[in-house]
This record gives sequence, C-alpha cells and structure tokens, in this order.
Amino acid sequence: MKSAGAVQLSAVIYTLLNNHDLVLVAVAALICALSAFAGISLLHHARRSTGWMQMLWLAVAAVSVGFGIWATHFVAMLAFQSGINVGYDLPLTLASLSLAIAIVGGGFWFAAISSSNADSIVAGAVVGVGISAMHYTGMAALIVGGSIAWDGNLVALSILTGMALSAGALRATRSSTLVSRVLAPILLTLAICAMHFTAMGAAGFADCYTIVTSPEGTPGWLWMVLALASTLILGLALGGTALDLRDRRQSSESARMRELADAAVEGLVIVRQGTISATNRSFNKLVGSAVEISGRPLLDYLDAEACAALAQTPNATIEGQLTGTDGPIPVEAVAHEIEFQGVRQLAIAIRDVSVRKQAEEHIRFLAHHDALTGLPNRVSFGDRLNETIDRARSEGQSCTVLCIDLDKFKQVNDLYGHAAGDALLRRVGAILRRELAEIGYPARLSGDEFAIVLNASSSIAAANRLAERLLHAFEADAAEASGDLAISASIGIASFPDNAGNAEQLMSAADMALYRAKQDGRGAYRLFEASMDSELRDRRLVASDLANAVSAGQLSLVYQPQVDLISGAVTGFEALVRWAHPQRGEIPPSTFIPIAEENGLIAQIGEWVLQTACAEAARWPASLSLAVNVSAAQIHNTSFSRPIHEILVRTGLSPLRLEVEVTETALVRDLVRAVTTLRQVRALGVRIAIDDFGTGHSSLANLSAFPFSRIKLDQSFVRSFDRNPQSAAILHAMLELGRYLGVSVVAEGVERREELTFLRSEGCRTAQGYLFGPPARIDRFGDLTGLIEQQRTADEPLQVARA
Repeated sequence: MKSAGAVQLSAVIYTLLNNHDLVLVAVAALICALSAFAGISLLHHARRSTGWMQMLWLAVAAVSVGFGIWATHFVAMLAFQSGINVGYDLPLTLASLSLAIAIVGGGFWFAAISSSNADSIVAGAVVGVGISAMHYTGMAALIVGGSIAWDGNLVALSILTGMALSAGALRATRSSTLVSRVLAPILLTLAICAMHFTAMGAAGFADCYTIVTSPEGTPGWLWMVLALASTLILGLALGGTALDLRDRRQSSESARMRELADAAVEGLVIVRQGTISATNRSFNKLVGSAVEISGRPLLDYLDAEACAALAQTPNATIEGQLTGTDGPIPVEAVAHEIEFQGVRQLAIAIRDVSVRKQAEEHIRFLAHHDALTGLPNRVSFGDRLNETIDRARSEGQSCTVLCIDLDKFKQVNDLYGHAAGDALLRRVGAILRRELAEIGYPARLSGDEFAIVLNASSSIAAANRLAERLLHAFEADAAEASGDLAISASIGIASFPDNAGNAEQLMSAADMALYRAKQDGRGAYRLFEASMDSELRDRRLVASDLANAVSAGQLSLVYQPQVDLISGAVTGFEALVRWAHPQRGEIPPSTFIPIAEENGLIAQIGEWVLQTACAEAARWPASLSLAVNVSAAQIHNTSFSRPIHEILVRTGLSPLRLEVEVTETALVRDLVRAVTTLRQVRALGVRIAIDDFGTGHSSLANLSAFPFSRIKLDQSFVRSFDRNPQSAAILHAMLELGRYLGVSVVAEGVERREELTFLRSEGCRTAQGYLFGPPARIDRFGDLTGLIEQQRTADEPLQVARA
C-alpha cells in the first residue's frame, strides 16, 4: 500500500503533467530563472555598496524577484487547465505582487547586512515566506464559483519547500566562488517553481464552476501586466548580468591590486566618506589588528588632525599618529583620489616613521650630549653655565663650577686600549649622574675632562661636600676595579663672582685649581686661589716651549759611565737628556719629563734622544755600549722596533752595542703588548735592561716573561745597605738571582767607597754613579780609548769625567 507522501507527490506530478500547458510552464520557469539570476546579482552588488545606494540596489533586487515570483505564478496559472473559466480580482492580484516585493525585500536586506551563515539562512527563509504569501494571495484572487479544496499536507510541504530552497540560495550567496554564484539563482528558481507546483497539486477544483463572463477566462489587463513584468524582468536580468560581469572584472582587478598592495611596504587604506573600505597587509600589521578593519571609521586608527589634513590637502604629505595595539605610532601619510569598486575614494599611503623619528631624536640628543657617557656635552654645558651665571647675577647669588680630570687616563688608553678607557669614562659618567641628583649639571667636555655647574643657590661649602663625595665614590668604585683601571681624579673648584666675572674666567679659574690638585699629588680637590694663576700660566708656557725645544736645539745629552768593578774598565755610557731653556736656564728632567708625558711630547723627545745618542756612540770604540731610557708610551707602541731599526741603519751603530732601559712599572700595565714590542726589539739584536728594579711592581714572573739581558738595581737599595739590613739582604738576593738566571746586574747610584766595597764583596760586576763621575757631555771624558786603558790599570776607581 502506498504511503500518504508518495500519493501526494504523485498528485503533484500528475497535476503538473496533465493539467498544465507545458510550453507555458517552460515560459514560467524561464521568467523565474531570469528574475532569480537578476535578484541574486543585484544582492551581490548591494553588499558592496553602502548607504542609500545599498538600499536602492536592494529595492531593485526585491522588485526583480517579486515580479519574477508574481509573473511565474500567473504564467503558470495561464498554463493551468482546470476545465473552468477563471477571473482575477485586481486588488488582490496587486496585493499579491506587493507582498512578494515587500517580504523578499526584507529578506534581501537582512541578508545584505548579516555577517554570518546563520543570518543568511534566516533571510532565505523569509524570502521563502514571501514566495508562499504571494502564491496563496494570488490564488485567493481567483474568481470562480464554489470553493477550492486544499490538501493541508501539500500546502505545508509547499511552504517548507520554498523556505528551505530559498534559505539554501541565500546561504550560497555568502561565497564568491563561481559554483556558489551559479548555485544561488538555481536554488531560488527551484524554490519558486517547487513551491508553486506543489501548491497547485494541493488545490482541488472539483467543486468549482465558472462565473466569469469572458469567454477566454483571462482579462486583457493581466496579459498586459504579464508582458510588462516579463519585459522588466528581462531588463533587470540583463542589467544584473552586466553588473555581475562588471563586478567580476572589478573583483579580478581588485584581487590583482590587493596582491600589489599587500606587496607594498607602506600601509595602504582605502577610505570613502571617512569609512575604511579596504586595507593592505602592511596597514593591518601596523595597527596590529586581527579583526576585520573594513567598515570602521578611519578616526579609530588615525588622529583627527591628520584625517582632516588628508581630506583638505590631498597629494600632500602630512604627519600624524596611528593607533596600534602597542600604542601610538608616528607616521607620514599622503592621500590620492582613485576609483575603487566603481566609486571615487581616497587611497591613503601610510609610512611608519618611528625609526626615522628615533634617529632624529638621537641626532638631537647627540647635538647636546656626549655619545659615550650620555652626559651633556661642552655646548650644552656652556649654555647652562651662562644661564646659571645670569640667574646668579640677577638674584645676587653665587655660582660654583667644578672641573674634573682623570689621573693618568692617557696611560689607561695606551696600556689597555681605548675600549678600557671608554669603559672607565662610562663609569665616571654614571657616578656623576648618581651623585649630583638635582643639585647640579654634569657634562663631559672632552677626553677625560668633566665639569659640573651647581645650581645658583648652592654655596662653596656645598661644592666642597660634593667634591668629597665624588672622590669617595671614585674610591669605592676603585675597590671593585683592578689596578690602573680604577678611577682616580683631581678636582678644581671656582666660584662666581668671587673668583671670576664671566663664564670663561670662571672655567679658567677652576682649571687652575685643578692643576694645583694634580701637582699636590692627585686624587684630591683644591679651591681656586689668586696665586694659582701665575703658576698655571708658567706651567703652560713650559709645555709650549718644550714642544719647540727639539727643533730649537735646546735639548742636549749627557752621559754617565758604567764601570766593570772587577777590571775597572769603562764598559759603556747611559745617555741622559738635559734642557737648557734660553730664558729659564737649566730645567731638570724631574720638571719637564712629567710635563712631556702629560702633553704627549715624550715620544718625540724619546726618538730624538735615541737618534742623537746612537749617532754619537757610533764614533766610540767598539767595546763601549750605549744605554738609552725609553718611556712607557714608546714601549706600548707596537711599531716601536721600526724607528730603532731605521736609526741603527742610519747611524751605523751595531745593535749589539745598544741597550734600551725600561722601567718595570711601565711594563706590567699591558704584559701582552709590552712582551710583543720588546721581543721585536730583541730580535734586532738590541739588549734590554729593566731599570729601577725593586721599586715598581717587582715580580719574578716579569723576569721570565720579558726578554731582559740586564737588571739595574735602584739606587735606594745601594745607598741604604749599611743603614738598613733589609736593603743589604735585598741587594744580596737580587745579585744571587741574577747569577742563577744568567742575567748581569748593574748597581745604580754608587757614590761612596763603602758602597763600592760592599758591591764587590757581593760579586756585583757593573756599577754607575757619582763615585765614577757625574753625567757630563761626552767630550769632557777626553780620549775614550785612553780612558779605558787607564781604568783597566787602576787599583781604585777614578773620576773619569774631566774638568
């Protein structure tokens, strides 16, 4: 036995095939398909529009589908052969058309503004309701005698079928693929046709009879309306096709443009009337947004001032702030008007300039600050000093300046390299910032020179307390540093108006106090005193004259003999430099050598001494050697062996006769560099002596590390051997050490016969000192060959220098 559903389906099919003119059914289906295609195309276009244009396209789409449903219904009704003549009630017929347009329009509007698949399904169900409402209202417009008998199950099936297929159609419009764009109008066509013919299968006309007078049964106005509806649907279908083709072309162009836009480094955003239409990947990355940006106001991301400037001055670059997830981003933006998606819109290119802004800020910082320490530089300090003096002058207050200079900083650079010097300067800068807080303004002027200007309300007592606090801070830092890498500084203090009347005079006064602090032993602070002016000026004049002393021929050499204590023979001479100033007279080495070291003149003087002494020694008997002192700056110059080699070649002196003397203190500051340089010198055949051994950083490791050929004992041990048992013990131990190491030992500063006797008893082989003759010009020693012979035959040491 057949089921009720099968029976009902058979009735629908029977009604379609036997009670309809299939040609007109085909015409109805064609009209339905055209209207469905037009409506779906117009819905896609409405989704890409905004504002009133979107509502206009939705209205056109609703008219297209509404007229399509209505025309399909009445063409299909003309194809229906019920066996009786029917008429149509005009108001109800127009009402059915209005219902179709209104309800379908509502469903399309909800589909256009929805953002989810579920919403699209609901919108499609509404469209299905509109199809059913139109059909059953149109059936109510039939003018027949009797009444139509309805099959309730088929009525319900027709409504549900229309809703389900319409829901599937609008769900398919959520996708832009070709399959979805074809499937959507097909499903909508099926929804209209299936609903109609299922509903016609539900209608029973057995109890109906003809009551209309028209022999044809159909009023003429209906044909006219159907013709107009068909023409309208055809026109809308053609228009929808054109729009669809244009949208596809624009979508293809948009896809290509999006690929190009996404490849751009700059952020791109398309804006229409202040609302974002599209963005590229770089813009999304700039704002750090993972959500959809399109449709949001540009003001959500770009500041109002920049938005207004872009709208008022297109094609002009403006600066603004872009709001990102990590905070404001400085940007540059420029707007150009373009046609996008068929309308004129603003294309805004946005460039992140945060890196450039940081670079500009860094440049501004460097213009007023020291790059190494971060402290203000000389220019900023000068401005601040002038401002403070002006404030102090106007308010009747005082102003104090502290000048700070690091002790022996040049040695740190020479011995340990500039990296170590830079690290020390950074530590000083950190201490100054920490200790000054809000009471003063620190700056790095140049090199190892720092300065502080205290606030105008600070007194000289406050400056003294600050200087003491700084020195204590340097000492505390030194406890954590090693040896020469510890901070040691001298500080000079001067005040306005007591010591100076302007900024230049104030800095000069503080500088004078600083030099006094250095002269008094370093690591201290001094206040300016009027007497310092002449002393500092004198010291600077000495430094200036010393720079020209070599070229002016003011330097000369004297020589002190070295004597073999066993044979009494003179074995060689040590060259010593002297300075005869044309106005000041003889200036002792203890005065000008430190000045030469402070002002970087020691290397020039040392090379002159080496050149002059070698040229002199080349004229001596071959048995006499030459000893020359070299400074730490020369030893730590890795190319020091080159000028020695050039001098030996130029003067013709044998390298075996030359001995360079190096103090132990100068060596231990950079063992690696010193060893490298001395081995290069030793490779030339030149001998190396360690001078003043026992007074510096004496270490047995030094004797094994450095290529020494002789040790020179400091004169302090020799002169105190008979008063200090420890000195005698040290001399004995060092002489024994020299014998075990196979290194000869020279005793310096021998002035008494008791010293000579002791050294001979201890087995010391060579000595020098005033007992044998004071340093003198080489020509005062007379005939060097005769001097050698005379000393060899003498039982007691003689004064070898001749008057």
